[in-house]
Amino acid sequence: MKIALCQTPILWESPAENLRNFDIIVKKITEQNSGTDIIIFPEFFTVGFSMNKSVAESLDGVSANWLRYKSSETGIAFLASVPVKTDDKIYNRAIFVSPDGYEYYYDKRHLFSVGGEDKIFSSGTSQLIVPFKGWNILVQICYDLRFPVWSRNVGLGYDLIINIANWPSSRSNVIDPMVRSRAIENLSYYAFVNRIGTDPGNSYDGCSMVSDFKGTPLNPLISDTSNHFLIFEIDLNLLKAFRNKFTVWKDADRFSIEN
Repeated sequence: MKIALCQTPILWESPAENLRNFDIIVKKITEQNSGTDIIIFPEFFTVGFSMNKSVAESLDGVSANWLRYKSSETGIAFLASVPVKTDDKIYNRAIFVSPDGYEYYYDKRHLFSVGGEDKIFSSGTSQLIVPFKGWNILVQICYDLRFPVWSRNVGLGYDLIINIANWPSSRSNVIDPMVRSRAIENLSYYAFVNRIGTDPGNSYDGCSMVSDFKGTPLNPLISDTSNHFLIFEIDLNLLKAFRNKFTVWKDADRFSIEN
């Protein structure tokens, strides 16, 4: 499977302008590499990591509808997160849109209390595992990376973690070791997709990466930094062969998570 990691700058609270820029990136991806299966954008991809309640959208808002349109237009799945308002609550919601019309949602479990995210957003309570082209994909958002229990691959329920982030450069040194650790612990591929650029509070240096199930960072098939994307290819058969040979997952502890 081929996945495109969009390591993009994000203009502050400017959905229309960001989406115009993303139109260009998607066009470049489809022109340079046929056969891409998933295009992945960072957390809060149209507004940046804003705590402004006014930027929250409905699931019929401009950001979610753009994901639907692009998936239908290209025949490629799309994943990003959007601040979504439902009734009296606001969620940091990941939206996975499949070209066959199916949609899946994940509300961020671990809200970044240091930055006040928990004062604005409500926490999610359920994991999301998306079935897609024979893969089972666990979707996470940014800060979830720091909490290994939330990633625990009980009974080999998933094959790939995708984490979409706004992870600032001041703490980017921990991305590589934690991504590789989560991949090793869970006998899974791990794709981490982070933004670049600046917003009013932080700067971002990307560090987007894919680790294989042994904790080895993969080299991208295409690294187009001028157009802000990297394309990786991952192999489910290699993963299954390794799991069958190295059966440490059978010795894992059993546990439950309280909400």
